[in-house]
Amino acid sequence: MKKTILFCAVCSIIFTSCVKNSSQYKAMQAENDSLMLAAKKSSVELDQIMQMLNEVEDNFQSIKSAEDYLTTVSTGSDELTPSTRDRIQNDMQLITDILEKNRLQIADLEEKLKKSSVNSSQLSKTLDNLRKELTEKTNSLATLREELAKRDQQIAELTANVTLLTDDVKMLSAESTARQQVIDQQQAELNVAYYRFGTSKELKDANIVVKNQLGANFNRDSFIKIDNLHTLQAIPLYAKSGKLISKHPAGSYEFVKDTFGQVELRILSPESFWNLTKYLVIEVKV
Repeated sequence: MKKTILFCAVCSIIFTSCVKNSSQYKAMQAENDSLMLAAKKSSVELDQIMQMLNEVEDNFQSIKSAEDYLTTVSTGSDELTPSTRDRIQNDMQLITDILEKNRLQIADLEEKLKKSSVNSSQLSKTLDNLRKELTEKTNSLATLREELAKRDQQIAELTANVTLLTDDVKMLSAESTARQQVIDQQQAELNVAYYRFGTSKELKDANIVVKNQLGANFNRDSFIKIDNLHTLQAIPLYAKSGKLISKHPAGSYEFVKDTFGQVELRILSPESFWNLTKYLVIEVKV
């Protein structure tokens, strides 16, 4: 029995040795080795492609917050502050750099996929989607640039309009102030009055009274100026009596003597008293 088992083992070894040494076995072994190598190569290539795909997708995700901020700013109406402008510029540059990086990586992926032994319709579809996303985000960035430029233009126009309106308001205010000054000056002039009293001889000598009435060409420099006729209530005459030469409505004034027998003119109604003339002439007797 032992001889039989030993014989079978020897035959098996001889058979195996003959098979391994045959050309058919060697060809099959070479093919198997080639398949194993190809599989290993495909696995490495697939890992590289998937790693690049993940990196491109991560890049797209990393610019989302910057895109959201730019979208929000582009639809606003407030004037951009220096810090906001700095962030816009930085976010624009960030998105531009990432999109350029993704563009190069997608082109590299296309080339690798063509040359690799990996044949996957899903990978091709994913790559197509990345191309579309790249195009959409590139177009979106261009749109954001245009919107921000329009917004800047609109704000600049509004600022210019506000400046013009402010200038107009200032000009109108200046005109109103000047007009009010003229009105105030005219009103002040309307409130100004003058008076002069003296004996008959003094008034005639000064050409103020001619033929018992107010002369036409009297010297106004000799009159006392009243800045506000509404505040003048009485004029002491330092005389025993007085009478008006200038014309003033009856009832708007009266002559009153003090305890010393000196007379004074009291104005009872300034508006009525000064209505006919702003020059008051009183003849007194001392």
